[in-house]
Amino acid sequence: MSRYTSRAVLLAAAMATASAFAPSGATSRISSELHLENHIADMIDHEVDRLRNIGLWRQKEAEKHKKWAEMEPSLPKGFDFNTVTEFQPNSDAAKKIQMRKDRRMARDDPMRYCADRCVSTGNCQVWEDMFDLSAKEVMAFCEECVLSEEEEPCDVPEKFLDNAGKNSWELRP
Repeated sequence: MSRYTSRAVLLAAAMATASAFAPSGATSRISSELHLENHIADMIDHEVDRLRNIGLWRQKEAEKHKKWAEMEPSLPKGFDFNTVTEFQPNSDAAKKIQMRKDRRMARDDPMRYCADRCVSTGNCQVWEDMFDLSAKEVMAFCEECVLSEEEEPCDVPEKFLDNAGKNSWELRP
């Protein structure tokens, strides 16, 4: 390299202000504005005041606690305490849920309904209501027709035949 070339390179390097770690172009002051909502700014101001005057703050807090201690605890007039039974599950709600499950089972899977609900527990309320039958009639129908493995015909109550061919969602008690 010639002497003039190396001087030109050094001069260019000295004049260049670019750096990998500094912003390029003209340097300017970075803005330090902070945009806060008023209630947030108030909260910060109160905390700064509290920290500057911690002794005064502690004195005010002690006065507040003293006033609370002097007050006679009382309940609002007409306040009624809840009893333990009010927090227990509602038995009517449980019965309604079980009845809904039984209706769905009777509609979708009559064999399972007969086996699980009627024959095993004696609770055939869904079909009793749906077909206006007595508990004995529903039990007999379940044992003789639905759960029977014999291929002989059985006596089907007329109420069941009246609903034959209807869609399952049309059967309502």
